Amino acid sequence: MYQIKYKLWFLLIGTLFISTDIEAQASSSSIDSLKTILQSKHGQDRYDVLYKLAYDLFDVDNKEASIFAEQAYRLAYDVGDSLKIVTSGRLAGQIFRRTEQLETSIDVLSEVLPIAQRNDYIDEEKKILNTLAINHTYRAEYDEALKYNFQSLVIREKGGKKDEISVALNNIGLVYFKLKNYERAIEYYERCLKLRNEVNYTYDLDRVLINLGLCYNQLKNYKEARKFINKGFESCDTICSDAISIEGKFGLGVSYFIEAEVSSNVDYYVTSKKNFIESYTVANNIGDKRWQLENLVYLSRIYTHLDEVDKAKKSLHEAEDIANNTDYNLLLIEIYKGFSILYNKTSEYQLAASYQDKYIHLKDSIYSESLIKNLSKIQTDFEQRENIATIAAKEEVIKQQRDLNIAIAVIAMLAGLLVLVLQRSNRTIKRVNAQLSEAKEVIEEQNKLLESKNKYLDKEVESKTVDLERVNQSLKQVNDELDNFIYKTSHDIRGPLASLKGMCNVALMDVKDPVALDYLSKLDTTAERLNTILTRLLIINQINNSKLSVARIDFESIVNDVLLLEKKKGLPQKLKIRRHISNQSTILSDKELIRIVLENLIDNAIKFYNDSERVDSFVDIHVTSNDQDQVKVRVIDNGIGISEANPGKLFRMFFRASERSETGGIGLYIVKTATAKLGGKVGLLTTPEGFTEFYVVFPSTPPKQDDDAEKPSI
Repeated sequence: MYQIKYKLWFLLIGTLFISTDIEAQASSSSIDSLKTILQSKHGQDRYDVLYKLAYDLFDVDNKEASIFAEQAYRLAYDVGDSLKIVTSGRLAGQIFRRTEQLETSIDVLSEVLPIAQRNDYIDEEKKILNTLAINHTYRAEYDEALKYNFQSLVIREKGGKKDEISVALNNIGLVYFKLKNYERAIEYYERCLKLRNEVNYTYDLDRVLINLGLCYNQLKNYKEARKFINKGFESCDTICSDAISIEGKFGLGVSYFIEAEVSSNVDYYVTSKKNFIESYTVANNIGDKRWQLENLVYLSRIYTHLDEVDKAKKSLHEAEDIANNTDYNLLLIEIYKGFSILYNKTSEYQLAASYQDKYIHLKDSIYSESLIKNLSKIQTDFEQRENIATIAAKEEVIKQQRDLNIAIAVIAMLAGLLVLVLQRSNRTIKRVNAQLSEAKEVIEEQNKLLESKNKYLDKEVESKTVDLERVNQSLKQVNDELDNFIYKTSHDIRGPLASLKGMCNVALMDVKDPVALDYLSKLDTTAERLNTILTRLLIINQINNSKLSVARIDFESIVNDVLLLEKKKGLPQKLKIRRHISNQSTILSDKELIRIVLENLIDNAIKFYNDSERVDSFVDIHVTSNDQDQVKVRVIDNGIGISEANPGKLFRMFFRASERSETGGIGLYIVKTATAKLGGKVGLLTTPEGFTEFYVVFPSTPPKQDDDAEKPSI
């Protein structure tokens, strides 16, 4: 609870969705007045003013609103007032939904939901469930979204207010739209529209109409889709909000895009692009990241179809940069898919395979087997609830009839009309039995529908499995070809490189011109660096294709050998190297790979030492064991330092953290590859003193290798 409270204090970012739970905002003068009043309030008296400030600033300045909402929430929690905890927590959750901090919003709302339920705060519970459902929908956690939406629908149906029921129906329709079950989405949207027309509830009517248009787009019914989208624009009397302009223009863009794909009519692509650009422009102006992403994805598809490759790449890269800072995983899937299609089209197969792998992993993490099972269970439970309610209603009719029969029997005994009463009772029982029979038929039909849905889900799982196997085979082939390429290229280059170095050495002895000597010296140095890079590439190939040779590891001997090699290469005079090797630090592993890891880490620390005269440069080597019989190697130095902003990049091939790197950024990649081969892990830390620490954890024994799975040595 306290982690959530204090996390809220620092999250101060822009706004997104339109809420149905917050009314018109106050003027700036009233907000200034409230701030003045707040200065004179102390302790518990501050709560009402803080809450009012957060409420009035909602969708006016969400950054400032979040500060007051968080203060109100903390104060309510300290006081222990359950109603204030729920209302302020709910408001804070809604604000963070606006600022696209979906996970934080979920944390806060999940904290206050059980409090609202225990205390029967029904109105607050409905708002909390609605916001939770929307959060999970845009995080592509559709089972959770459907669960909260159905809970919200049950509560609203009990209340009997059609306008509130329509809100839940609209949100459920959105979930099914995201699940690409467009027929079911249309069913809920039409139920929502019907209820709103019955009570003349026009709030957000334009959005419901546009949602229907988006569904018909996906069913390739372009005429019906555009009809509903244009109705949406008409319902706001041509003075539509930015949000509706974004969604409506986007819907029209999708409509023309899908029709262009079917008909191959270039004019439709042009019209589609025009609508997407207009939608994107408005979204960009108001900082709506979700709709920026939606439009950029479709624009990239249009540019791909029109062979405008540079524009397609630019749109996808911009979308990827935005998506990486949000929780919109479903849109990130479409971005990866777009990159894969584009790079395949431009014959950049390695990049295509990389993005295809990202696409499959993220898609499988969202549309997992557990998601499908959870969705099936949630839908089944909800529909069974309706069946149980139907049976309960019929049982109530039976109970009422039974009481009526008793009363009739008593009257019959008193009035002497027993025969007539029995006949009437008999007719009533037959009618009840007929109603029960009808209810049974309804249940059987629903069970058949559920069985059909389960078969459909089974087919989807089977299809995904086949796709995964096919992509895995493709990736294996790409990896094998890459290994062969690296090996052959390195060997093919090494011969000419050796000849080049030989000619440089001969020229250095014969040439007397100082300028020529300087050029030849630099050429020889560059050739030597290239030779080092080729050697390291071959080491990577050797690591990937080698078979582990397991033996007991003597870390002290290996460290001594590495330091002896470093001394031969030449150590800086002012650099101190200290060793701390535990006698218990022994494991069974591959000695050669262990040596490669230690050599690269120690060489890296020495290479990037601090050459300042004011600093006593050092490198500390620690080798210790832990309770799991693992050995941890730590190499600590006070060199020039490496940023921890994105430590994953350091272990990528050809990433250079400093201009001092002479091996093209391969050393740390070799460390990571060799460590992974041994079943260990490697990482980067900054010590409390500000020193740089690379650490490697080796397991007590390396993982078992499948002989059949080994790659043949090249």
